[in-house]
Amino acid sequence: APDSKLLAKKKFHSFDAYVYNHVNIILDYHQPEDGVEGYRVVAFAVEPMSIRHRYLNGFEWDGVSSDGFTKPLDSCPTGRHVTRGDIQENQIIEDGEQILYTYDVMWVESPVRWASRWDVYLTEDHMVPAQVHWYSITNSILVVVFLSLLVISILVRSLKRDIAGYNNTAQLSDEELEEQIEESGWKLIHADVFRPPQNHPMLFCAFVGSGCQICIASFVAISFSAVGFLNPARRGSLMTSILVFYMLCGVFAGYMSSRFYKCFRGRQWQLCTLFTAVMFPGL
Repeated sequence: APDSKLLAKKKFHSFDAYVYNHVNIILDYHQPEDGVEGYRVVAFAVEPMSIRHRYLNGFEWDGVSSDGFTKPLDSCPTGRHVTRGDIQENQIIEDGEQILYTYDVMWVESPVRWASRWDVYLTEDHMVPAQVHWYSITNSILVVVFLSLLVISILVRSLKRDIAGYNNTAQLSDEELEEQIEESGWKLIHADVFRPPQNHPMLFCAFVGSGCQICIASFVAISFSAVGFLNPARRGSLMTSILVFYMLCGVFAGYMSSRFYKCFRGRQWQLCTLFTAVMFPGL
């Protein structure tokens, strides 16, 4: 066991550690229109490198004097930016090793417009085909549908058994009937579930209608975004579309609220529709 630990320790120390002490800051800019002063930055990237810097003519910097900021470096070419092909030796981390940190700023003119600057992130620079996303979406939908059908089948089977038991209660004696009722458990609350609210039924219906409106508007907005009609790169388009969808889905809110209110034997369904239209948006 001690020999194995010593061998592992030697193997660990056999690997050298390096540090990224140079970065190339790449800024892509685009001119909005010809003849217009000013540019817009449409992309930003950082390229790290590990370079063992040395001064020309063997200059040794003490880390304090200002000469270290003006003396040229042997590891950096003059008149152009550093590339990976210019690296002669990487910067290793050792005791007493002097590490110099440098950077280059590169300005690159780009044909990408300001409105299309997010396309590289939305499309993942075409690294992942769009078909893969549709496969994942279809897989998620199928899983949800399968689980929903499974739950529905269990509920239908339970309801069929309960209905068959209720139909057989006419043939049971009084004692068996009492036992059947006691065994029903949670089914005894059916009278409370199907009882209309006694206080403020219109308010309850307005809440139901507003909830349906929000759900339908959210579903439509997500569907249009998935298809590609709504692009987050266009400022304000997503918020404007959500507001328009929410306004158009007010038809469903009015219908659902008035329909519920009629089920509760309400007579002023026109007032309920108007109340639904102004209650939630008015908040």
